[in-house]
Amino acid sequence: MAATKLMIIVRNKDISDRDLLSLAEVAYHSKLHPELIARFVSLGLLEPRKRYGTGELLFDSEAVLTAKKIWRLRQEHGINYAGVGLVLDLLDRIEFLELEVERLKALLNSQACMDI
Repeated sequence: MAATKLMIIVRNKDISDRDLLSLAEVAYHSKLHPELIARFVSLGLLEPRKRYGTGELLFDSEAVLTAKKIWRLRQEHGINYAGVGLVLDLLDRIEFLELEVERLKALLNSQACMDI
């Protein structure tokens, strides 16, 4: 049986500044205080898409969901910040693996159709 090489393609979508949210906007949409959002950034739990020399941070819209998720893990489950980072990493890995399983299932199905 021949070995199959898998290639993972990561698309780096170019987003203009007008498509990004300020720290205050992320705080507003996530219903959290701006200082708390800044703390998430300083702890490495929330990554800004762009940082300017002026200190301004810009985020993509997913940051709102991530901020809410961090807050929920802390408040509802009592997980400390280090644990939150670990949980977020594991959730990302699970999502990647689920997508990979679906891709491989589709590949197997297409191979099976060709064999018939």
